[in-house]
Amino acid sequence: MAFRDAHHGFAFSDSVDGQFVILTTVNGGASWQRIPADRLPPALPGEGAFAASGTNVAVLGSNVWIGTTASRVLRSVDAGRTWSVAQTPTDTGAATGIFSVAFKDATIGVVVGGNYQQEWGVGNNAAFTSDGGVTWTLATGLSGFRSVATWAPGTRTVLAVGPAGADWSADDGRTWTPMAMSAPAGSPAGFDSFCFAPGTSAGWASGSGGRIARLSMPNR
Repeated sequence: MAFRDAHHGFAFSDSVDGQFVILTTVNGGASWQRIPADRLPPALPGEGAFAASGTNVAVLGSNVWIGTTASRVLRSVDAGRTWSVAQTPTDTGAATGIFSVAFKDATIGVVVGGNYQQEWGVGNNAAFTSDGGVTWTLATGLSGFRSVATWAPGTRTVLAVGPAGADWSADDGRTWTPMAMSAPAGSPAGFDSFCFAPGTSAGWASGSGGRIARLSMPNR
């Protein structure tokens, strides 16, 4: 789920009987209403969402984006009243699809994912958009499966983090570079989820074994 403010939010689940299930609230979650199926594109067989980092829903103002297991992105520009869907060029299949969608503004966004059963697998694991998610272009350089992507506030820098490591992009997600991460001997190299504190360059990641890490970005 994701909220645009203290009152308005969206929640997404796996599809049921070929129909997407999207719920919306306007009172901070006190009550929820399902968006009627006739407002939504039909779901592909078995299409839903990977829970992972919980970041496959993004909301900015009246814009909503949802990344699916079929590597498609559902999109609404009117706070959920109408919806369209776009196929991204990222890989899809068993255990493979979009795990995270992130937008810097109403037009510039990224999706990341891959195969969670092959954490080091280098495939078509990231794509970017500059038209609000209408079309998507394959990114290059992501070094493995990644479960979360997020922008460093006020920059063109995007971080993508996964259990096997992390990558960063300085050009709004078009090209990626592996990111050095230190870990005790025998510990996993990466994390499952990450977010920046609002309005700061400090972020926190969580991972297996109860690990929490803090990242401070240099001033840019």
